[in-house]
Amino acid sequence: MDIKLIQEQLKKIEDSSFAKKTDKQLMAWDILSELYKQQYQGIQPLALVKYNDSENRKTKLTKEQVLEIRKKYNPHVYGKKRLSIEYGVSVSVIYRIIKGIMWKNV
Repeated sequence: MDIKLIQEQLKKIEDSSFAKKTDKQLMAWDILSELYKQQYQGIQPLALVKYNDSENRKTKLTKEQVLEIRKKYNPHVYGKKRLSIEYGVSVSVIYRIIKGIMWKNV
């Protein structure tokens, strides 16, 4: 194959309006996707926000109970084990509530 022929064909493709249009569209889509990623980072879709609210799920604990657990907790006096027995949940759940891993919004 002749190199000049290949170069001419490549130049025709580069100069075509189709190639230029798709490149512009791809760049625009790329910019828009980055903007949307930054804008909506960490935000749940509206359909899931209501579902994830504690009133709409079957949770063992209420918001009031979580607040009580955080107030009552005192290491070596009123510990995680005692709280877990009192509220009927595991020690790891009590730990996560106290550390703020679970029930962050309370």
